Amino acid sequence: MKTQNYLLLLFLITSVLSINAQDKSDIGLNFSSNFTFRTLKTNDTDFQWLIDHRNEDEQAKFGFNIGGTYSYQFDKGLTILMGIQYTRFGNRRSNILFQGPEINGIGSFQNSYGYVGVPLTMGYTYDFNDKWGLTAAVGAILSVLLDDRGSYIIQWSDGTAMSDAVVNLDNPNDFYRFHPIFRSSIGLKYQLWDAFYVKFEPTFQYSLTPIKDAPVHERLYSIGLNTGVHYILGSRKNNPLP
Repeated sequence: MKTQNYLLLLFLITSVLSINAQDKSDIGLNFSSNFTFRTLKTNDTDFQWLIDHRNEDEQAKFGFNIGGTYSYQFDKGLTILMGIQYTRFGNRRSNILFQGPEINGIGSFQNSYGYVGVPLTMGYTYDFNDKWGLTAAVGAILSVLLDDRGSYIIQWSDGTAMSDAVVNLDNPNDFYRFHPIFRSSIGLKYQLWDAFYVKFEPTFQYSLTPIKDAPVHERLYSIGLNTGVHYILGSRKNNPLP
């Protein structure tokens, strides 16, 4: 129910801003390949060994964002941005040694978490000239867990391999479904034509809450270069084609 209320609020805000928006608003598509990992903390010293063990074994992996946005620019360069976004976080373990009486193996494991959410950010755009501008934004993504995934592959010393992958949509591990994510970015804007511009924004995302109720608080984060292509609404009306 909370998610439906957020989506309704998004629709109402978008509808209001779109009225007579002309060339002050735009729609865009964006993609980012991200370096993703997690932080671990606990209030119980009895679990510090688990944090130390996981920090030794686990490593970062690549994830991504993909989505669509609607933005409206007020006077003085102030901008509000919203839309819908799919985000994938994760981590991995490599070179895990398996020893047996007759055969040994080396395995690797990967975990990832997929979220679909509504970004709500406030930003500022400073135009250097007609082509180039500086952008900055900060806000949150109101996300819902869509799936969590796990996979492994083990290479045995006899030349054989064993692997498997699991996609969980029904949340058997009791992760929090609602998951707000802090988001900040700073980057460059380049005007391609009257109707289109592109943005290149190094972006940081960090979980505002742990992913589940557990003694070890695991929060996800990512760093990436977000690339977006944007169409300015009303631009063809203001600049008709010959």
